[in-house]
Amino acid sequence: MNERKLTFIDHLEELRRRLLSSLLFVALASILSFLFSRRILEFIINWTNIGTAYYFSPVEAFSVRIKLAIFLGVFISFPFILYQTWAFIGPGLTKREKRISLPFFFSGIILFLIGSCFAYFILIPFGLKFLLSFGTESLKPIMNINKILEFIFWCILGCGFLFQLPLIIFFLLRLGIIRVQTLTKHRAEFIVGILIISAIITPTGDMFTLLLISIPLILLIELSILFAKITSRN
Repeated sequence: MNERKLTFIDHLEELRRRLLSSLLFVALASILSFLFSRRILEFIINWTNIGTAYYFSPVEAFSVRIKLAIFLGVFISFPFILYQTWAFIGPGLTKREKRISLPFFFSGIILFLIGSCFAYFILIPFGLKFLLSFGTESLKPIMNINKILEFIFWCILGCGFLFQLPLIIFFLLRLGIIRVQTLTKHRAEFIVGILIISAIITPTGDMFTLLLISIPLILLIELSILFAKITSRN
């Protein structure tokens, strides 16, 4: 019992150490991002083509830079946090479990980055252009920088997590929890479910944004189903 208790305490100590390392890395990355936050904000305003952005309270300009720095700090630290997570969990896994889980682990990182890039290069530029096209000569937007950043953050994080769906479905198919025949039989209901999830996670509820996200997501899921069929046959 004493050996088990010491081992458990050692694990808690290791967990505490890795959590502190991750928080310290995030803090350092956030501080570094804050130093460049003014230039980054100017880049975002030019990139989104919104003209001039405004803030509506004395502290909002400062809080926006803090928010941007923390977001960038977490985003930059994402690989380091994943490494710390794997370094804590990895030693407790068998060789077979490592061989199975590592491809899913790295595939999740790649899909998150693909989703974030999709939001950055496609969803946000085209989404903003579409939404702002409804303005008229007498109906012009006053762009609040806080709302613009919230829109960008939600799009990037939302797409990053939405693009994990193909990996989750492939994982469930390989485990035999769901069957390929079930998915193909209920494909219509499945597509409706993807649209609902996309509407919940993404910041706008317009049909254009939903289709812009859902179409590549559905294609990725179809590819994961096809890949699951091939691997199950092998």
